[in-house]
Amino acid sequence: MVRLSEHIGTIGWAFAGRLLFVGYGFVMLLQIAVVPPEEYGLYALLVNVQTWIFILSDSSALLGLVQFGADVRERARLNTLVGMLHSGIVLGIAGLLWLVRAPLAQVFQEPRITVALGALPLYCLLSIPRSYCVKLLYRELQMRKVFALDLSWLGVMTVLTLWMVWRRELRGFPELLLIACTGMGVSSLYGVWLCRPWLQFGLRGSITLRQILRFTLPQTLASALHTGVRQLDVYAVQYFFGLKVVGVYQAAKTFYRVFDTVFDAVAGLLHPAAVRLLAAGEREQLRILLGKMLSALSFTIAGIVLLIELGGAELLLPPLLAREYEPAVDYFKLLSLGALGVPFAVLGPAILALGRSRQMLLHIAVATGVAAGTLLLAGLVGNPLFSALGVAVYTLVLGALNFRFVRQAYGLSWSELLRFPRDLRGLVQFIRSERT
Repeated sequence: MVRLSEHIGTIGWAFAGRLLFVGYGFVMLLQIAVVPPEEYGLYALLVNVQTWIFILSDSSALLGLVQFGADVRERARLNTLVGMLHSGIVLGIAGLLWLVRAPLAQVFQEPRITVALGALPLYCLLSIPRSYCVKLLYRELQMRKVFALDLSWLGVMTVLTLWMVWRRELRGFPELLLIACTGMGVSSLYGVWLCRPWLQFGLRGSITLRQILRFTLPQTLASALHTGVRQLDVYAVQYFFGLKVVGVYQAAKTFYRVFDTVFDAVAGLLHPAAVRLLAAGEREQLRILLGKMLSALSFTIAGIVLLIELGGAELLLPPLLAREYEPAVDYFKLLSLGALGVPFAVLGPAILALGRSRQMLLHIAVATGVAAGTLLLAGLVGNPLFSALGVAVYTLVLGALNFRFVRQAYGLSWSELLRFPRDLRGLVQFIRSERT
């Protein structure tokens, strides 16, 4: 039987790692306080497209480290093939965007897009080792090391931000770029050192690049759509409303990172766990685990969203924002409504573990289509606030589709959504017994 108490260590370090990102959100607010919205908007265009590229490569290349990594005899060859594929995808897309940066600037009617995309290849190059090492650590369920790796990245950027703010040198995009590149470079070097035991490379083995791509290609298309809504929506905002609105919207998404980090943490843990349980023939144990996770997330997120919508946002957020960014509160409230779909949307890895990547692609395509229509409507109406509904609608639609499929595939019942109070009591009793 699956017991949450048996996984407290892994879950605890994963949760602590996500808290790092939540904490860094306050550092980002400090950056926002001293950087004009236009400058922060330009930085958002760089960071969001870099994130999109790496999530795309994660699904097309790095996902193979987990999916095919159970066979220890194949790991050296697998590590080599995935490393080559990962580097090729990242640098290929970044290089292409660098080449077409001038035409894109004309399309989006913003000349400074050439500045953001001009820095993209270097930023991506510095990011490759870190992203590869993070996936290796997830495969080995080394969550303590993932925490240390994230701490090195966010810690360096925090120190640099505080130093520049204290010296009054943090003024715009160039300084933000320096902070990002330095943090990423240091974290990549530390990641290589942490992953020494698992950085085995060679060509012996039977797994082929074709096998990896056959599994990952549908997921790659899915990720291109999925992250297109979550990351590249800032380009739609830029097209309709300009860099200043992008900066304000990105500030709202900074607050929303609380929900994004929950999504990423659970998805990162769920996929390797689901693959291992299914490989061991423990389908029923996976069903129980999914029920526990779904109920815990649903209760927690629903409570947070309720507090936000009942006045918590207006009470807590304005003191953290400069006057130019105060409209971000309204954007954040709309984004938060979509967070109600996060517990269900995060069930995607359980679908992938069954090898149903095409089914997942269908869900994401439908949700993306609805979200794109919402963004287009916001632009045509001319109300920038409605731009936040794109991410919100996408998450809700994806969650509904994923939950419908998982209920049928694993036999989850609606009553599973209400089990969290019972599970919480059991966890409290376990902690008390351990102390005594």
